[in-house]
Amino acid sequence: MHNDIDRDLYEILGVPRGASQADIKAAYRKRAREVHPDVAHDDPDGEHKFKELTFAYEVLSDAQRRREYDAYGLEGLRRGAGIDFDGFSSISDLFDIFFGGGFRDPFSRGPSRPGKVRGRDMEMLITVTLGEVVTGTEKEIEVGRRATCEDCDGTGLMPGTHMSTCDACGGAGQVRTTRRSLLGTMVSAQTCAKCGGAGQLITEPCAACGGSGLASVTEKIQVSVPPGIERGDRLRVRGKGEGGVRGGATGDLYVVVDVEPHPGFERSGTDLFTSVKVDMVEAALGTSVEMESLDGDFLLKVPSGTQPGDVVKAKGKGLPPRYGGRRGDILVRVDVSVPRKVSSEQKKHLQSYLEARKEKVGK
Repeated sequence: MHNDIDRDLYEILGVPRGASQADIKAAYRKRAREVHPDVAHDDPDGEHKFKELTFAYEVLSDAQRRREYDAYGLEGLRRGAGIDFDGFSSISDLFDIFFGGGFRDPFSRGPSRPGKVRGRDMEMLITVTLGEVVTGTEKEIEVGRRATCEDCDGTGLMPGTHMSTCDACGGAGQVRTTRRSLLGTMVSAQTCAKCGGAGQLITEPCAACGGSGLASVTEKIQVSVPPGIERGDRLRVRGKGEGGVRGGATGDLYVVVDVEPHPGFERSGTDLFTSVKVDMVEAALGTSVEMESLDGDFLLKVPSGTQPGDVVKAKGKGLPPRYGGRRGDILVRVDVSVPRKVSSEQKKHLQSYLEARKEKVGK
């Protein structure tokens, strides 16, 4: 609550008591540009400040009200109104009582005419395989959207017709009401509910779109998916969102990409992770293993002396980066297989190996 019922109106405007009407008007214009709700979006007190400023201007710009205020302060303005100022805590509260609530800018230039409206953006999901991530791909998708009506070119009007003046507000865009208050006869203005403040109405709507300026269409669109795409990436297709009206631009279509899981690989950026099993003897002696990649099989060289859990790298067999460059790698974890049962002949050979290394079992 703003306890400012006793604030001086000249102080609010920032002018001396002897200021001319031109000075008062100029001061209001200057301050209004700073505190108007359309400008001071982030100021939690913006609405209060603008009401306070406008109240001060409404009083001091009127010669009779100014004389009453100069002589008796706010007490002079309430004479004959039957309103107890003890019921109010701020000038903002008084503004709502005097002027019917809401903002009324003394320098407003009439109704806001309907202008160009850009179409809304749309979003769709597509799924690609890990193999398509390597090469890139083309996807055809079917899109249902509301496009700019071709019959009326987005105006909403029946071809050959024009907007008509709103009969509720007479084209002003506002409906004014007059009532008496402690400041005398006061006029308040509210946005016209019938025309939404435009001052004009469509009396003969387009038969194809019903006056909305948009018509439902379904079309097939080609989407180019580049190599290296990652899950969650968005591709922008310009001009394939919802249509604009009254000459506004068409919105865009954003295609969100999902990548199917692969049974043999886990992805981390441009690298792929997998595993392979080799016999303990092959791990000791070294071997070559046929492996799968996303663009064909290849031989992976497992060096001699490979330990369980070691990772062998297949360079350049991974995925390409999104914006070009060297491909990632396939990182292969080697699982060494130890037989659970060995024959007497195999045991003999293993024992010979241990003796040749002069090692004892368990050491």
